Amino acid sequence: MDKKKQLPQLSDAFFDQLNKLIEIESSRGLFYLIVIFFFVSLVWGTFAMLDEVTVGLGKVVPSSQVQVIQNLEGGILTELIVHEGEVVKKDQVLVRLSDTKSTVNYKEGRKRYLSLLAANARLHAESGGFDKVTFPPEVLDEASDSVKIETQLFQSQMKSFDESIGYLSKSYRLANDELVRTKPLLAKGAASEVEIIRLERQVNDLKGQIEDKKNKFKADAQAEHNKNQLEIQGLEQSNIYSADQLTRTIIKSPVNGVVKKLHVVTLGGVVQPGMSIMEIVPIEDNLLVEARVKPNDIAFLKIGQEATVKVSAYDFSTYGGIKGMLEQISADTMIDEKNGESYFLIKVRTDKNYIVRDEKHLPIIPGMTAEVDVLTGRKSVLSYLMKPLLKTKQNALRER
Repeated sequence: MDKKKQLPQLSDAFFDQLNKLIEIESSRGLFYLIVIFFFVSLVWGTFAMLDEVTVGLGKVVPSSQVQVIQNLEGGILTELIVHEGEVVKKDQVLVRLSDTKSTVNYKEGRKRYLSLLAANARLHAESGGFDKVTFPPEVLDEASDSVKIETQLFQSQMKSFDESIGYLSKSYRLANDELVRTKPLLAKGAASEVEIIRLERQVNDLKGQIEDKKNKFKADAQAEHNKNQLEIQGLEQSNIYSADQLTRTIIKSPVNGVVKKLHVVTLGGVVQPGMSIMEIVPIEDNLLVEARVKPNDIAFLKIGQEATVKVSAYDFSTYGGIKGMLEQISADTMIDEKNGESYFLIKVRTDKNYIVRDEKHLPIIPGMTAEVDVLTGRKSVLSYLMKPLLKTKQNALRER
């Protein structure tokens, strides 16, 4: 009975000692764990780096001046293809004006130009003594009527010329034959010397008439050719202007950009010469962001520092930002007229003008607000955590 009573007492003492040993080992393990964690945290805090940034608030601005779309001659608005706020590409058609007058002017000038080219081809053949007319390719392609007319005229002119020359040539041959037959008779006394002289003069006169006729025909053709050539040169210039005028009835965008404002919206309305039709804010491959920075934060900003632009229209946590570079810092502070606060104006240029999300390009256009984080340096997590303590200690040592 005594042994049975002692067993529970021995068992309780044993478990008490065991519990104490477990508590000691647990405390010691926890201590080691805390020491290891502190050491790891110290090492991590020493080598882990945080970015130091200066934050500015601003908006995307046009990187070049707003483009004012005008038309030199004006006209009647027949088609307005774009609307305010629309993103347009370079050379995209914006507006069409009535081209009736410009088309008529161009066609008339072109027709006259081709007609003169055809005439000069004929005159060149006439003055050069060629047996056929060689027309320029553009005349053959665009002015078949002129080719037909000038070919017929060439044939008619040459026929008339050949007939007139043929009559003189026949007279010349007859007179020359008579002279040849009469000369032997002079020695026999059957013909006088005066008769021989008369026949020689007649032969020479006819020969001269033939040469004069040929020279006059060529000279007249060359003179008309030269006259036409002067008109052709004038038409070349006027046709260039007419073609340009016709082209300008289709108004295209000079840049990639956004339609800011339309000044003419009524179809059939009159567009005055030189009148502003619309304004386009340029969009380039990169963006220019203007941001305001507090004077207290300006000290560490330098041209060329990296920056991140966070566009407010696209949630940064979802879409991210755009990398850029600090391009300009204002020389002095500026004053906000609304609240009287001073600020420095900085400009950051991005490396692209869009944000990529799910392989889609989300455009960023002038006027969108943005936050700019300019990277001014890096420091360890430990120095960041110790900064308040060091600052407190420094201030405490100054007290008396």
